[in-house]
Amino acid sequence: MLKIMSKLTPIVLFTYNRPNHTRQTVESLQKNHLAQESQRFIYSDAPKNQAAKEKVKEIREYLKTIDGFKKVSIDI
Repeated sequence: MLKIMSKLTPIVLFTYNRPNHTRQTVESLQKNHLAQESQRFIYSDAPKNQAAKEKVKEIREYLKTIDGFKKVSIDI
C-alpha cells in the first residue's frame, strides 16, 4: 500500500488593532489537531494613527509569545 504524504497549507494571519480578536483566533487555531504540524505566517500592520498605536503594540508583544505550531514567522 502506498503511503501518500501531503503538505499542509500554511496559515496566514493579518493583525491590526484588535488584541482580543487576535488572541481568540490564535487560541482557536492552536486547538486544531494539526496545529503542531502547521506553519504560521503573521503580518502586523503599522498603526495608522496615534489612537491605534497602543493596541498595535499590545498585539505585537502577544505575537512574540505564540507557540504550538511547527513554525511561526512574524512580519512587523
